[in-house]
Amino acid sequence: MPPTVRVKKTQLSYFRAMARDSHKEIQALLVGEVVNPDLVVIHRFAYPKKYAEQTYSGVAWYTDEYDVVAAEAAKKNLRIVGTIHSHPNWVPILSPQDHKGHVTEGYRVSGICSTQGRKTMVAFWVAESALPARVEYK
Repeated sequence: MPPTVRVKKTQLSYFRAMARDSHKEIQALLVGEVVNPDLVVIHRFAYPKKYAEQTYSGVAWYTDEYDVVAAEAAKKNLRIVGTIHSHPNWVPILSPQDHKGHVTEGYRVSGICSTQGRKTMVAFWVAESALPARVEYK
């Protein structure tokens, strides 16, 4: 059975709505906990005030904003477990560039939200599996 990502449906719905309304990539940091190798629980999505880079095919945070999110998470015994970003008018796949960033940053989970017009599709991956994780709503 694939690993499970447990997420609040309202938080994921909010991200999907933002992705539908943007022609450029957007990204959120996923703050939560790795309960065990087969379960990641996302407590919240963190959004930047402004992106360091935001194009049709790329998105990046400013380091100082990232550091603030990481410090706030640590105060609550949580951590940044991964990211989710959009693929405007593209499929929800973990590209080689996405996978490399996932592994380099040491994230447990990476999410992709593809948009096709007003429709969205979301999938999450862990680094050691080519298959998407199972999504469970809390």
